[in-house]
Amino acid sequence: MINRTLVLCVLFATAGIASASERPNILFIMADDLGVKDLGCYGSDYYRTPNLDQLAEEGMRFSRAYAACNVCSPTRAAILTGRTPHRVQLTDALPWDRLAENPKMIPPNHLKELPSNLPTFGKALQQAGYRTALFGKWHLGNEETFFNEGEHKAYGFDEAADCSGQEKRRDKGVDELTDLTVRFLEEHKDDPFMVCLMHHVPHVPMACPPEAEALYDDVPKGKFQKNKKYAGMVSHLDQSIKTVMDKLAELELDRNTVVIFTSDNGGLKNLTSNKPFRGGKGDVYEGGIRVPLLVRWPGRVAAEAVSDAAVISTDYFPTFLEMAGVKPMTKAHVDGASMLPFLKGKDADPRTLVWHFPHRDHPASAIAVGDWKLVRHILSGDQALYNLKDDPGELNDLAARYPERLERLVNMLENHLQSSGAQRMRPNPGWDAERPPGKIKNYGVFYPEGGKVYQQVKKPYPEWFHETE
Repeated sequence: MINRTLVLCVLFATAGIASASERPNILFIMADDLGVKDLGCYGSDYYRTPNLDQLAEEGMRFSRAYAACNVCSPTRAAILTGRTPHRVQLTDALPWDRLAENPKMIPPNHLKELPSNLPTFGKALQQAGYRTALFGKWHLGNEETFFNEGEHKAYGFDEAADCSGQEKRRDKGVDELTDLTVRFLEEHKDDPFMVCLMHHVPHVPMACPPEAEALYDDVPKGKFQKNKKYAGMVSHLDQSIKTVMDKLAELELDRNTVVIFTSDNGGLKNLTSNKPFRGGKGDVYEGGIRVPLLVRWPGRVAAEAVSDAAVISTDYFPTFLEMAGVKPMTKAHVDGASMLPFLKGKDADPRTLVWHFPHRDHPASAIAVGDWKLVRHILSGDQALYNLKDDPGELNDLAARYPERLERLVNMLENHLQSSGAQRMRPNPGWDAERPPGKIKNYGVFYPEGGKVYQQVKKPYPEWFHETE
């Protein structure tokens, strides 16, 4: 029988880990469609989030954290792999292709499942002796095979589970997923662990316990945020944070566990408000890609700290490795950079970030270099230049005033898309300029649970979708 302790000791030595006691546990919590202004500590004018606000008080709040995409699946792929969605070629929310009847441009046939052969932070932490788990939303492929047929192990998770359909209808599974996480903490309190708690809130359809919504019976609605049920969902999520944090304290794990809270993209404009930021989910404007990010790590991250460093989803992979004392895997998390310098209080240097969304009715790409941001609308070819420091709401297009800066960012964006192998939209040879594009429809199938296929689109794909240029 192999001596597991000896194997782990050798592995930790080669990874540069001084001792097991110095390796922190990692609890990564992600909300679904939570906007950057949806927490009290980020300036919500309606929602009450005392437990998340306390998390911010006990650690660091990032004022300029970004999702790698303006919709969920691509961001999740970027978090897991440390690669931009367009490098992975998974650039829209799975599982369907969303196609109009008469599009001017044809979207790329992007991947419908994250390849399991890619390096992930789960695999890397497993090799370093961590017990890994994912509870909640996966949304990177066939969820039946991922949760129920062991495919989660191919991505680096020792265990994985989602909430039941009944619980999802009751409260989006908040309570059940919280219970799964608490059980995991109890069972693995003596092991180094990395657990992902991937909530389904506040994504539509809205659902929360009546008592959570009732919290707002006497709360005046905000100037911008007014939806009472949405507010109840946010508060119910906030209560989950308290439950998990209380369990960490009870198990005496709170001092050696890094707790990270964030969202996968901006808030949905018809449910919440991202003001003063422009746009929301589905946009490459700040309202669609800027997200909350809180990090609590007692003794390592100062309390009540605020960082204005620009960080993005691809940064979690190398950050988790450095936290665990594992050497960087630069050929794996090629688009990510560790956040640890910022968590230690270091000032941020200007950074280049890129977004690429060649899908649906508002396809666009964007690049930010320091405070300057270029937004390119793919269908019209229009380009706008913004200074985010002076104009965080992206209201004043400075392209005409700074043509040389515009040209520089255009070239940088184009070079990045080419070098990363980004898929592009292409002209539709059958486009009829006299007709409207028509309503966007879903093509493909989805396998959510129990092996049952639902929302199957029986209509065949348009011929032009599979034609090559």
